Amino acid sequence: MGSKVRIRFKVGVIENACLVARAVDLMTNDRFIEGYSLIRDMQANDFLIALRIRAEHGAMIKKLCDFKERHKTTETESIAAVLTRAAERGDEEAISLLAAGALERLV
Repeated sequence: MGSKVRIRFKVGVIENACLVARAVDLMTNDRFIEGYSLIRDMQANDFLIALRIRAEHGAMIKKLCDFKERHKTTETESIAAVLTRAAERGDEEAISLLAAGALERLV
């Protein structure tokens, strides 16, 4: 990949949106305690932003979360780092997500 990828967002926002999405999924499938434990320590403002991002961009958040899960990352590794590294290696899905503006949302 010849050009640099510009990422203009707070990394934590996407990470938190993934956590909220996973928590909601668990909580609506009779695993409330497990879902709640994912978001219990999240600051109220961070939770509300993540909820808004999930509501506005649910499909893209799902794609990003699924991508990160499939690529077996560590908990401390950001989605931005995973996507960028995969795109640099030529991963078509990563390139597609970046081209679709998955990480271009300003918060």
